[in-house]
Amino acid sequence: MILGNIIGKTTTLNFKFLVKGNAKKFQYVQVPFKDNYVLAQIIEIEKELDRAVAFCNILGYREECKLKHLRYPLEPNTEVLVASEDFIKETLDLKEDKNSAFIGKLDGYENINIYLDLNKLLTKHVNILAKSGAGKSHTASVVIEEVIEKYIPLLIIDPHGEYSSLKYNNEKDKERLKQFGLESKNYKNKIQEYSPNIEDNPECMPLKLNKHNISTSELMHLLPAKLSNSQQALLYSVLNNINKIDFTQLILELELEENNLKYTLINILKYLEKLNLFSDAPTSLQELIQPGKCSIINLKGVLLELQQVIVYKLMKDLFEARKKANIPPFFAVIEEAHTFLPERIFGESKSSQILRQIASEGRKFGFGLCIISQRSSRLDKTVISQATTQIILKVTNPYDIKAIANSVENITSETEKEIKNIPIGTAIITGVVDLPLFVNIRPRKTKHGGEAVDMLQISKKVKAENFLEEAKSYDDKELLLVIKQKISVEDMELMGNKVKVNLVPCLYINCSEFNLLVNLNNGELIEDIEGGKGKSIFIKLELSPQQKRVFDVALSLKEFKAADLFAKSGVQFSEVYDIINILVNKNYFVKVNDKFRINPDLDLDFSKFSCYEKPDYFRLEYDKKLEKNYNSEEIKNFLEKFVKIKNSKECWLEVYTNER
Repeated sequence: MILGNIIGKTTTLNFKFLVKGNAKKFQYVQVPFKDNYVLAQIIEIEKELDRAVAFCNILGYREECKLKHLRYPLEPNTEVLVASEDFIKETLDLKEDKNSAFIGKLDGYENINIYLDLNKLLTKHVNILAKSGAGKSHTASVVIEEVIEKYIPLLIIDPHGEYSSLKYNNEKDKERLKQFGLESKNYKNKIQEYSPNIEDNPECMPLKLNKHNISTSELMHLLPAKLSNSQQALLYSVLNNINKIDFTQLILELELEENNLKYTLINILKYLEKLNLFSDAPTSLQELIQPGKCSIINLKGVLLELQQVIVYKLMKDLFEARKKANIPPFFAVIEEAHTFLPERIFGESKSSQILRQIASEGRKFGFGLCIISQRSSRLDKTVISQATTQIILKVTNPYDIKAIANSVENITSETEKEIKNIPIGTAIITGVVDLPLFVNIRPRKTKHGGEAVDMLQISKKVKAENFLEEAKSYDDKELLLVIKQKISVEDMELMGNKVKVNLVPCLYINCSEFNLLVNLNNGELIEDIEGGKGKSIFIKLELSPQQKRVFDVALSLKEFKAADLFAKSGVQFSEVYDIINILVNKNYFVKVNDKFRINPDLDLDFSKFSCYEKPDYFRLEYDKKLEKNYNSEEIKNFLEKFVKIKNSKECWLEVYTNER
């Protein structure tokens, strides 16, 4: 289809034509050249009273499998045609291969798919830059889905807990997915979440960092506070007196110092020790980085200063492990990157130095980075420029736009002006070819996780004519703290199961290493969330204060003699023998040869009962509330003999029973 004819002066880079057809800004056109065609793009259209003129940039022509540029200008009056989709794909070399990731469709061309080269992503990094609400988390999740599909090991730094939604299907966009040739999907079996804060994120495994490989200088860097020179000198002198980094030993050494500066240092170290983040048994790096696995580091509810410490230590250990080939090549996604990697004029983050090093050297070792930020002007410009692939969504802040234009290659003045006008769902992508492409990002296969929380559940769909009746029935429902089942009552009925909903009274306990759920109806420690069943382990321990001290020491020892209990309990040696005999008679201790140990019935591994669900407030209908038969305080008093309890709350567990 003819759009018009070239008019006026032409160059090897651009031309203009008098519009006769329906031309659109950023539309691709083709112009006869030699025995072939040249591909060009309309960058602006000027409308006058009696005519319209389109201004075009020449992209080139393909010859000998290469995109070549013109050596001499096009002839005036030459016809300008609508570029065919096949010609666009051929000229720009837009094709799929086994290492490509389907990101979306070329804007305005439903049949032209855009693919990212995953080899390039893994070795040369990618940035996703956008303002808040423009779709950066959605776009990042599309990239993540493609990476997971190719079995590339993946690690996500998730400050807000948005990416756990990758475990669930996208039920809302099934029709749109069909338009892109895709289906709703989840990656629940390929994702594991870790968090240093399992109190707020009970579905996560505890994240533990390695304290064995912390050097003196690294410890100084890790402390979540800025130390004065005098404080640093004091800490260095104390560190010289200990063989390895141990927070308890370090605190004891500081307490011996006659220097008032020690109190601030002691408080900082006690804070780190209380977090229980650094461990002799850290989370294995080989566990985090595995082919076909996505590890999410969920930092929701963690202080920013501590987030930066975690990112620094984790990234440093992973980088060192990758350089030694102890873990496979992998891809790391850093969400809210401006908080971990700020531009130097905004100050240094604990994690800045290691992330800069990975950005510049990671490609040599197969350590790929995806940097995501909503504040480009606050993000380190060197790191922005290190990425070969840039995905730019709508940005309106002029400082952010200028930062992008100054740091990203191939951004023309016309493209820069267009950044603030990009529709939601569309992105400018550089690095796929030698020019920016406008791409409509495909829908996610998984559930979107970046939406605002519907706190009162008031977005329930209600027919207009029944609104008052529906609203009244909704208000009558009781607001309860509940752990809900993953499968709803409606879904159960669709599967042909008529069920009743029972609410089981429970005690949700947050321990330092895991969370527990106790059935207050039958006293069982719950293993089966669906049935509310578990194991009865609660025995009323009748102990005097002295007996309790001995028993608590015994819990920390596998096997022991009387001398061991005497050394650690502070109880008189003569009393220790009497207490041991009493506890043997009560069947709390058992004798093994010349030693003793806790009765195996009491020596439980409570981590096997870890609960990964979290109670939340819901208004819901139910058929029956089961009776509460056990006292929460008595249960906590019993468990405190075995585990460290940080917090607890009573709640309800939703359990289905079949109707008869």
